Amino acid sequence: MMKSLVFPSRTPLILFPNLVFTPSKSLSSVSTFASLTNPNFLSGLRSRRLSSSSFSSYASHSADGNGGHCYQTDGEIHVIVGPMFAGKTTTLLRRLKSESSNGRFQARVPNDVFCTDETLKSLCFSGRLAEAVRLLSHTGHQVDSQTYSLLLQDCIFKKDYQLGRRIHSQMVMTGFVPNTYLKIKLLILYAKSGDLVTAHIIFNKLVMPNVISWNAMIAGYVQKGLEERGLNLYDEMRQSGLTPDQFTFASVFRACATLAMLEKGKQAHGVLIKNHIRGNVVVNSALIDMYFKCSCSSDGHLVFNKSSDKNVITWTSLISGYGQHGRVKEVMECFHRMIDEGFRPNSVTFLAVLAACSHGGLAKEGEDYFHSMKKDYGIQPREKHYAAMVDILGRLGKLDEAYEFVKNAPCKQHPVIWGALLQACKMYGNMDMMKIAAKNYFELETDNVGKYVVLSNAFAAFDQWSNVAIIRSGLKELGMKKEPGYSMIEVQKKVHFFFMGHNMHEQTEQIYQMVKDMNCVLKDAGHGSSLVWHWLSDNGFDVKNGAVGGRQVAVIKSSKDTRYGLDSIVTHDGEKLPCWPLAALSSFKERIGLEAYRQLEVIGIDEAQFFGDLYDFCIKAADHDGKTVIVAGLDGDYLRRSFGVLDIIPLADSVTKLKARCELCGKPAAFTLRKTEETERELVAGSDVYMPVCRHHYASGQVVKEAARTVLQTHTVRCSSLM
Repeated sequence: MMKSLVFPSRTPLILFPNLVFTPSKSLSSVSTFASLTNPNFLSGLRSRRLSSSSFSSYASHSADGNGGHCYQTDGEIHVIVGPMFAGKTTTLLRRLKSESSNGRFQARVPNDVFCTDETLKSLCFSGRLAEAVRLLSHTGHQVDSQTYSLLLQDCIFKKDYQLGRRIHSQMVMTGFVPNTYLKIKLLILYAKSGDLVTAHIIFNKLVMPNVISWNAMIAGYVQKGLEERGLNLYDEMRQSGLTPDQFTFASVFRACATLAMLEKGKQAHGVLIKNHIRGNVVVNSALIDMYFKCSCSSDGHLVFNKSSDKNVITWTSLISGYGQHGRVKEVMECFHRMIDEGFRPNSVTFLAVLAACSHGGLAKEGEDYFHSMKKDYGIQPREKHYAAMVDILGRLGKLDEAYEFVKNAPCKQHPVIWGALLQACKMYGNMDMMKIAAKNYFELETDNVGKYVVLSNAFAAFDQWSNVAIIRSGLKELGMKKEPGYSMIEVQKKVHFFFMGHNMHEQTEQIYQMVKDMNCVLKDAGHGSSLVWHWLSDNGFDVKNGAVGGRQVAVIKSSKDTRYGLDSIVTHDGEKLPCWPLAALSSFKERIGLEAYRQLEVIGIDEAQFFGDLYDFCIKAADHDGKTVIVAGLDGDYLRRSFGVLDIIPLADSVTKLKARCELCGKPAAFTLRKTEETERELVAGSDVYMPVCRHHYASGQVVKEAARTVLQTHTVRCSSLM
């Protein structure tokens, strides 16, 4: 349906938009226009006043166009606009996002403040923010609060914070005093740009900060990596009497996830429920992420199940959460459930799935998902997706395939891809390929200090200490400094930070003394230093001296255990160590090669209960090959039924049954209680599923679980009989 727009022409000319289309010479077009220009029709249009996007007058010349025709009669321009431009004038202007370089618009400096306001608004609506700010600076006029607000909002939306600073400078130079609404806009601008000092100055000058201003400050600190300060502001906000909203909790949950502050996150979740604040997609996704990062996967899944407005974001949070814990099976199940329920995965979803395939050693599945992105969903893989595929191949030792994949990748000029190959070469000891990867990795982004550190660590892994020294001296010459690594721990609701190479903590002396005392206690009990484990290369074992009498050590674990990564284990004191993931022990000798196997003196086997050929392997390795075999595993399942690891007790020189502390009473714990309702015998999980308990609490815990199961079954039978 054709529409006509009538623009009044009483004020001086400001802009010349070429909305003038070449008139058609056909009589049908003229007659159509004539039928619309009856007096009653025009009088009705004249009575409609245009908003701030109105133009004062318009050029009478014509230009090429595609949308309709324009005619000038009696000082007015009538534009016949087709369906493309149907609607309000603001909609029309927003569609015309052409820059001044294409000649479609011309602007000149207005002569009065009113014209300046109208011009700036028109420029904003037409997508020409930079021109608007230049014009504002050039005129030196104060404009009204609405215009300033429009300009600042456009800067925030486009993340052009430098232009926002120029607008603020113009306010100060012209003596304009912003109202509370504008101060909050400025606060949001500076907080989002990371200038928290200026943001806090503006915040402190607010007479009564509202929820929006508090949210801006909290989000700014969390975005800057100052999560603890953001949480302190959240507490101050509640103490001021204000009720947090959805945006507040989105930042709070994100901060708690980063700091792994489970109790603080649970308290915030309780406040959200108590105040009857319905979580939106962003809040629910942040909450799911928080619970998973705090190792409470069951709570994270519960939040997901109770979310009424699930979408691809919440599904991706769930998939990523399981991927962080190496629970590949759950990742795949959630991904396919998401598709079955009609949700289309996005690029972030696929990145989480590929990462899970990498940790699970699923090369074929990972390749299928990678190709499915473009084939089935029209998603073009980006650099991180290619890097994930390189990581998948690299973790399995397929370095040649990984290198070919990198060379054929359309985004091979991105450093993240070569970085993934570099890590794979470091893991499997391929020095020649590592040099190629290092060269490309370094040349693509020489001003990134993190890349120097990665290269330094890679050369150190091959005992290339001269190259390590060259890299570190180069860092000093360039004046580049790496941000120190740090650890943090929450004690009595307070987070303590410990930075590498710094003794800034107020209790540093007491902490170091405690560590020394603990080492003495361990030595008195006959415990030595931790073993130094070694990775194995695909071309043979890269032998290095261990910490126990200089003996050569290799570690094996079941490939079923992917909680902390496919190729690593984590000790009870939190140290992450590389290892060989195997489905069967019989393949170990073939994997490392005969020469490497001969040099081995000690073989450590973790999670031994998962190996069906454990007995045969131990006999051959210990009796025939002369190896020292150290086996760690569970002697029974969660119902205290015997595992196969007991079969090797007759072969052992010594047996030690390790104990933990009962989580319920603190007494020595020799049993494991499963907290969930899963009944399969083999369930690889951590503290979210299992807890160490003493004999008393194991027995009482099983009684409680059995009673609850009986009640549930009785209730189910009764409900069935009533139906």
